[in-house]
Amino acid sequence: MRKEWRLILDEGGDAFFNMAKDEVLFTTYFKRKQPTLRIYSWSVPAISLGYFQKVEETLDLLAMVKRRIFFVRRITGGAAILHNEDITYSLSLSTEDLNLSRSVKSSYKVLCSFLLNFYRGLGLNPCFPSDNDSKYGNFCFSTIHSYDIIIGNKKIGGNAQKRRRNFIFHQGSIPIKVNFDLVRELIKGVGYLEDKTLGLKDLVRDTHNWVEWRERLAFSFQETFGVRFFIDKLSKEEEEQVSYLKEHKYYSYEWNFKFKKTILVE
Repeated sequence: MRKEWRLILDEGGDAFFNMAKDEVLFTTYFKRKQPTLRIYSWSVPAISLGYFQKVEETLDLLAMVKRRIFFVRRITGGAAILHNEDITYSLSLSTEDLNLSRSVKSSYKVLCSFLLNFYRGLGLNPCFPSDNDSKYGNFCFSTIHSYDIIIGNKKIGGNAQKRRRNFIFHQGSIPIKVNFDLVRELIKGVGYLEDKTLGLKDLVRDTHNWVEWRERLAFSFQETFGVRFFIDKLSKEEEEQVSYLKEHKYYSYEWNFKFKKTILVE
């Protein structure tokens, strides 16, 4: 079990930068074997699409154009998330770094245990639901699985993974506020959401800014797993890789649309 972790704390970035940086941190792990927690936000509203989702079946592209909101495809699975007012995080690690099981479901629950402590630190009562998984929908926060976290029978946030053998890349989002109307406008087939999910502002009366939320989250991870952080930034080589991936992968039609022509591509 690795006790020393790299901590990357970022201010807002656009959708393509955020996904490029996450991927670089994951690929860097293969070289350095340095587990990393990154906590970040979004400079403008955007949708991250699960790797296996089909654009035309998931998004209302006319509404996206009207609202001037971009989307980006993640390397992780799961369903679409509207990133607007949320705390986003990623983990790059191996199963050995936290003594995780090879079982995907059980490793999810262990990794998400730091979120339980984060919510408890805010005076909330979070828990995992029963093992009866529901069918995936287009919007991540509208379906509940056994490794998700609920508070008062409503889902808060969501998580997704990509795996290569025993290497794990884990992404998650904690909504500070869910813009229900905008989600219904941009993502198809979500219906009435108010009885399914919620954000921190629905639960916590105290006023916190984003930096305070970020610090609480990092502290909960450190306390839960007994690790030490060193705050770091990208090397010059990593920054160059982010720029390349942003331009040649995450901003590209080929990656985001899977070679299917849409109204967003001339």
